Amino acid sequence: MKNRGFKSWVFNRIKTQRKFTTAAALGMATAGLVLFLVQAGILYMIFAYAFAFSRPAALLAIIAIAGGMSVYSWTQATQDLRDRKHKAKCNDETTTLNIVPGNPQVWSWAFGSMDADQSIPEKIIGLTMLVPRLFCGAWFTWQHLEDIKNIDAATTLKVLKVLFRSDHSVRAQTISNELRDADLNKAVRDISLLDGVVFLTNDEISLTIAPRLHDDLEVWRSNGQPGQDNDDLLG
Repeated sequence: MKNRGFKSWVFNRIKTQRKFTTAAALGMATAGLVLFLVQAGILYMIFAYAFAFSRPAALLAIIAIAGGMSVYSWTQATQDLRDRKHKAKCNDETTTLNIVPGNPQVWSWAFGSMDADQSIPEKIIGLTMLVPRLFCGAWFTWQHLEDIKNIDAATTLKVLKVLFRSDHSVRAQTISNELRDADLNKAVRDISLLDGVVFLTNDEISLTIAPRLHDDLEVWRSNGQPGQDNDDLLG
């Protein structure tokens, strides 16, 4: 593919990622709000009956439960949805690279474990925890919008070129060599904001491209987009 076409696709992919991330944040918040209204309504009827139809007591019980679940979920979110730090060897030195959990990972975290072998009480607790987890996921996803806005498009273009040229995973050292004096941690964190880039961290950290990114590029090409000069897409 010509450089102009690939560059246009990368810039468009970053722009599209903003839309995906905005939709994900709003989707989680909306789902959380709907579920909260349903759960609050059910709990209100239960507690109102249990407390002899005392509205204040029922409301206080709901607030206490919601508050406790929110605090617990927020504590978990700050551990699970923060940047993940991984060590990598580059130029005979060990450096720390930050990787942002992608939208699919945040959605999976928000919905929690769906194992079929869970007991009924565990499933009920999991369902009640959906609301605060969805709100926490929405918050952290929304924070990534500013990060996507500040992506270094030129460096991201270089990294994606390296990944698309290779038919296997690419080590962080190889990317560092390609970028030369550029900030490797910034480049890796920026690329982790794009859905479809896979990080392998079992041994030495390396990156590869998910099939859906290849498919997206092929669709872009088949639609005749490569000939466009979209250098201003990030403006």
